Parts: sequence; structure tokens; C-alpha cells
Amino acid sequence: MNRTDLAKWLAGHTRTLLAPLTISVLARIVGQLLAVALLAYAAQTIVYASPANSAPLWVPALILAGLALGKAALRYLEHYAGHWVAFTSLQRLRELFFARLIPQVPAATTGRAGSELTTRATSDIDRIETFFAHTFPPAIAAVVVPAVALTWLGVQASWPLALTLALFVIAATIALPLLSSGGTWKRASLVAGQRGRIAERVGDDVQGVREVLAFGIEEQRIDALHLADDALQAERSRAGRQHGYRAAAMLSLQLGGLIALPIVGAASGAQPAEIAIAVAVGIALWAPVQGIDGFAAGLDSAFAAAARIREVIDGEPTVTDGPGDATPADSGIAVENVTFRYGAAPDDHATSRRPDAPTLDDVSVEFAPGAWSYVLGVSGSGKSTLARLLVRGWDPESGTIRLGGVDVRELTLDDLRRRIALVSQRPTMLSGKIAENLRLGSHNAPDGELLAALAAVGLDEWLGTLPDGLETTLAERGLDVSGGQLQRLALARALVARPEVLVLDEALSELDAETARRVRERVAALGVTVVELTHRADLVPGEASVVVLDGGRVVEQGRAAALREAGAAFTHLEARV
Repeated sequence: MNRTDLAKWLAGHTRTLLAPLTISVLARIVGQLLAVALLAYAAQTIVYASPANSAPLWVPALILAGLALGKAALRYLEHYAGHWVAFTSLQRLRELFFARLIPQVPAATTGRAGSELTTRATSDIDRIETFFAHTFPPAIAAVVVPAVALTWLGVQASWPLALTLALFVIAATIALPLLSSGGTWKRASLVAGQRGRIAERVGDDVQGVREVLAFGIEEQRIDALHLADDALQAERSRAGRQHGYRAAAMLSLQLGGLIALPIVGAASGAQPAEIAIAVAVGIALWAPVQGIDGFAAGLDSAFAAAARIREVIDGEPTVTDGPGDATPADSGIAVENVTFRYGAAPDDHATSRRPDAPTLDDVSVEFAPGAWSYVLGVSGSGKSTLARLLVRGWDPESGTIRLGGVDVRELTLDDLRRRIALVSQRPTMLSGKIAENLRLGSHNAPDGELLAALAAVGLDEWLGTLPDGLETTLAERGLDVSGGQLQRLALARALVARPEVLVLDEALSELDAETARRVRERVAALGVTVVELTHRADLVPGEASVVVLDGGRVVEQGRAAALREAGAAFTHLEARV
């Protein structure tokens, strides 16, 4: 992914914003031409001033004031239009980022810290502002303004002086950026990557602050953060030195051009007035020329940030939408000969080429409609993977999952996830009111439905103790409620959406045995199909249907009472508690 590709990709986001972008470009060009005219006219007025010239002073003063005011107005217009384009493009880019990320979940977030994605969605996108607001107008003006001004200088004053100045302008706008571009791009990429790693580390420390304090590893984590900061500072220092060298070279070209003009003028027989005007034009031209250096310094950082953003946006969705032309007959689920391994292509069955063991291996189970079924297994047995396959977080590489007799791949993702709700062990509550969180699955649900869902999970009495009730504000990620309350809020949120199937992945693990029993009774009374994945075999009632997973394979299934009598895998799990 090179800078040319990134520039084309970013430019594509401004295609519908050509009008304000054109206004910004024209305002910059005309404004900088007025700046050239301001200095050139001032120099000409001074050079030709003499006692014999009886023209009143208010005339040139009025002209200079008009040029200055016009330049200021155009400068404001340029910035207003340019930043309107920039912030509108950033808004669209951020929306696109989330729109493309959603179909990639959970694969895109597996093994990746949430803070790292947050940095890409916020800080990295903000850094791209340099490209939108400070690239097109300066780049075009850096070509057009010198071309117009030097042509005028050649026609009105001296072509040798104009050509001399042109050489220094070309060196500053083309040669210098080309010579320094490789190093700055590399440094900008390294700095962006290191910033992402620091954000990931800080996010981990903030989210795991309780564990850090509990194990007394504050100094260890702080020392590691210091090392990461030192690495970032080292990269930024190298990048800063390169920028300093480029700035010194730019200043040398500017001074060299001004020194060369009198020398060339004297050698070519130019008049002192012509040399003075050429010097004034040369001074004025360094504003558009330095604009190239100004945005080039931040452009590589913008490109490095854009590369990180595009990596997510261009990611392939884990699953694709089904045609949606089939309707399940009921809420029963059938898992037929399902094999799955992380990182495997769903349509690639050549498992002999993959030395890694599958997470699920030829799994076949059925969950009856309206029943409460259990999937048991120790950590790493494949329970959570099965849960994610049921809602098409991934598709199996072989085998089929059916809902009501329909292959889940035939349903649209929205329809499938409306019918099947997954509640995880560590749910997330968004910052906001309890009611707002409960309505995530059903935006128009009345308060009565919210209260009924809370009653079903045993939180009605707790809600009554809150002065603001449903309007109580929750902290980010629900950190101001207990683990058991958080799990029950997540379960209530799923019930508000009225799913046909509930998949509970250790979703009651923070509850004590008696509270969990009451919640199961109330939810079961709703008649919804429930698949609970847990390691607590001791809490499974004797009449319940049970599947035992071990190493990704079904090792036992049947009624819990019969499995207890058999004294095999189920009993071993029960003994571990």
C-alpha cells in the first residue's frame, strides 16, 4: 500500500465535495497572487518614488489596503471551505470505518485490543485531516501561483531574473520533497504503529486496573509503558531531525534565491527597479512554496494513519448476507457434522494441508424448540466457538447449521440475529441510561416491556431501589454495577428484542446458584428456546438435554440424569466443580 494508492483512495471521499474544494483552491490561488501583487506593487512604488512624482500618497495606500483586505478575506474563505471539506470527509470516513468493521466482527476483534481499534477510529482518522484540508489547495497553488507570477515577472521585468527564481522554486517544490520523501514516510509509519501499541497498552491497563492492583504489578506495567514511550520518542526524534534537515534546506534555497537575483540581474544588465521587483516577487512566492513543506511534514503522518484505517475498511467480511428467501419452521436448531478452525477459509475443505487441530471437529447436535438445552465442557472445549457459529460470527468450513430446518446461511444476517440472541459471559453496557441500553435490540420497546424483561431476570427489586429507575445512567461498560447485575442486564436486553432462541455463553456465571436457578425458571416460562453453554455440570437439572464437548468433539449427550448414572464425561465435569 503506497502513498499514491492511499492518495487516490482518500481523494475518492471528496468526489461529492468538488464545489467547496474548488472554492478553497481558487481562494488560495487568488489570495496568494494578491500577496505577490501586494509586495511587488509596494516595491515598485518605493523604487519609482521621487520628488518629481507628485501623485498623492493616498492612492498607493488605498491600493495596498485593498490588496491586503482582499487577501485576508480570501484566506478566510480558503480555510472555511477547505476545513468544511476536511471535516465532512472525516465524518464520512469514520462512518465508513464502522460500517465496514461491523460485518467483520467478531473475526476483526479477535486477538485485537479494543483500544487499538478505538485509536484507529479516532486519533488516526483525525490525523487524516491534513490530507483533506492542507493538501489539494496548497499543492495546486504551489504550481499555479509561481507559474503566473514568474510569467508576469518575465514579461514585465526580466526573463533572466524570472528563470533564476524559477530554478529555486522548482528545487523547493519538486526536488527537495522527492529527495526526502522516502525517509519521512518510513518514520511516519513507525511512529503511527508505536502510537497504536501505546494506546493498546494503556487501554489494557485501564480496563484491567483491578487485576494490576490485585497482583501488585503497578511498577511493572508503568516500566513497560515507559519503555513504549521511550521507543515512541526515539522514533519521533528521528522524524523530527529529518524534518529539521528539510526545513534547513528549504531556508537555504529561499536565501540562495534572494542572493542570486542581484547577481544575475547585474550580469544580465537588469535595471535596479527590475531587481527590486524580482526580489519582492521572490519573497512573496515563498508562501505558496513553503505551503508544500508545511503539508508535506504532516502528510506522511496522514498517509500512515490512512494505511491503518484502510486495513480495517478493506478487510473482507467474515460472513456474507444470505438471500433471505426462506422462513424457519420453528426455533429448533440442528448442528450437522460441523468442523471449524480459526483462520480457515469456509469453503476450503482440504484439512490435510492444515496441521492445526480444529476447534470443532465433526460436531452434530440438536436443540429442541422451546426447550432449555445445555452444552457442557471445560475452557477450550469449543463451547464459545459453537455459540458464535450459531449466530454466524463465522461459518463452518464444513457441515451445516439449521434453524427450523433452514440453513442459517440462507437467512439474512439481520433476520438470523433477530431470531437468535447471543449473551456472553462478559457483556458490555454502553454509557447511558438503563432504558437506552435495554432498547438496543428494540428501539421502540415501551417501558412496560423493559420492566417485564428486568423482572424476568430478577432485577425488578434492584431497579426499585434506584431513584431514577430506568432513567438511571450507567457508567461506561457497566462498571458501576456488579458482575451478576451486569450479566442479568445483558440477558434482559436480549429478552427485550424478543428472540426465538437465546444462546447463553456462561452468561449466568457471576450469579450464585439460587439466583441463577430463579432466573432460569423465569426465562424458561417465556417459552423461548435456550442453549446454555457452561462448565457447571452440577447445576444442570436431571431432565435437561445435555451435550458434552471435549477437545472440539461431542463425547457424550443425552439427559442429565442418565449421564450421571453412566459416570463418564458428564460426571467427571461435575466432579471438577
